[in-house]
Amino acid sequence: MAALSNLKQCPPFSTLPDLALRHNHIPELERYPQINLNSELLANPAGQRYYAGQSFVFVNEGVLKRIARSFFNGGFWKTLEEARSPKTREQAPLIAQAGDLIAQFLGLATGLRILPHTQQLSAERIAQFVETRDWLNSDVRYLAWNQHFFCLAVAGVDDVVRIYTKSSSAATATVLKSPSQTQITCMAWRPLCASEIVIGCRQGLCFWEVDNTLHLGRTNAPSQIFQYPNNLPLTSMQWNKDGTHLATASIGDRSIIIWQPDTGMMHPLKRLGPPGSLLKWSPDNDWLFAATVDRVFRVWNCHQQWTTERWVCGPGGYVQTACWSPCGRFLLFVSSAEPILYRLQFVQQSLLSSSADEKEILPIADLNACSIDANRTLVGGPAQQLAWDPHGNYLVVTFKATNCIAVFRTFIQKFDLQISAAYYLSGETAAEHPNFICFQPLYEDNDRSVLTIAWSSGRIQYYAFD
Repeated sequence: MAALSNLKQCPPFSTLPDLALRHNHIPELERYPQINLNSELLANPAGQRYYAGQSFVFVNEGVLKRIARSFFNGGFWKTLEEARSPKTREQAPLIAQAGDLIAQFLGLATGLRILPHTQQLSAERIAQFVETRDWLNSDVRYLAWNQHFFCLAVAGVDDVVRIYTKSSSAATATVLKSPSQTQITCMAWRPLCASEIVIGCRQGLCFWEVDNTLHLGRTNAPSQIFQYPNNLPLTSMQWNKDGTHLATASIGDRSIIIWQPDTGMMHPLKRLGPPGSLLKWSPDNDWLFAATVDRVFRVWNCHQQWTTERWVCGPGGYVQTACWSPCGRFLLFVSSAEPILYRLQFVQQSLLSSSADEKEILPIADLNACSIDANRTLVGGPAQQLAWDPHGNYLVVTFKATNCIAVFRTFIQKFDLQISAAYYLSGETAAEHPNFICFQPLYEDNDRSVLTIAWSSGRIQYYAFD
């Protein structure tokens, strides 16, 4: 089993003055957009969460109208919060008392584990299950590359998505901004489509047709908005390979929703158990991995009427992060309860069986934190995010509590996967940590695996692998 103690240090190439001496430097990276979202947020304070509607005169609504509006805008928990607000207590004490009784019942049911997942879906609870580290405070909340040409979407803490091309700068980046788009948790470009991106957020799904005339300050709106059932916030989504189906999950819903955006139809995949938290569709379109907020996780077979296989993590944990190999034959995942990297193998539309005729989950890497240099720098611990490069040669791991990035070499064979520790990457300072990572897809004019790193300082770095 691979271990972090064998990692070697890779010098931070941004600290070397001579470009030729920088590790894995390629001239093409010089043409990538230089992005520092922290600088952009500071330079554009007026652009943060300001919409034209905020300048209208406030209207004093009645109690029932406020409660109804809260339900349609924020769902059950916002309604309960409004019913128990000081203003409602003053105007309609009976409604406030009814709200208190409902809250007491739900609190008792949760404590007795009658309704273990009946909790208010606060931003703090959303942050617990998304793959972005320190999601609540991170300048960059999500990154998404277009699959067909050079186009990077960056979601910021200001609820604005900025679209960068090779010729973009902070002043010329396309901006996607709407009051219907807050607390962004995920994004995905639609496959086989040049300009459509979907953004998952507190309100549901926002579909955008990207237009290079959309700049900060201009009024614009998504082309479509799909509200999640029961007004729940979206926490994970994945397109299938051909862009005809979009799978979504919410930590408040036990069902996985399969959307068909072109027809507006949706199909729920229902199973008893805890709500969903994380989705990963296999590159070959055959399998859909679905984690939950508890120990249970499933893999759905997309070609056999959505049949499913069920597993459980170790006690007290849930699947924090997962990724598929580029060939779709291997799934790697890490539990929140233990720093161990696990492998699940898929071959010819079936899971390999062990001698006991059970599906086999194998540990392949020990991610326990260890000191790796003379300064006693720690790498490892509970994992935050996994990313596998498009060639299948490198696996990248970030962590919840330590600041370095671990890189493993992977060797994929038809019936086997080998993994070994390679090196680790660090930020410009000891305090800087990665909040989100992803690989740029392979394009016709670029066959290098380029890792994109959103650091806690707000800067975005590109790292090219061999």
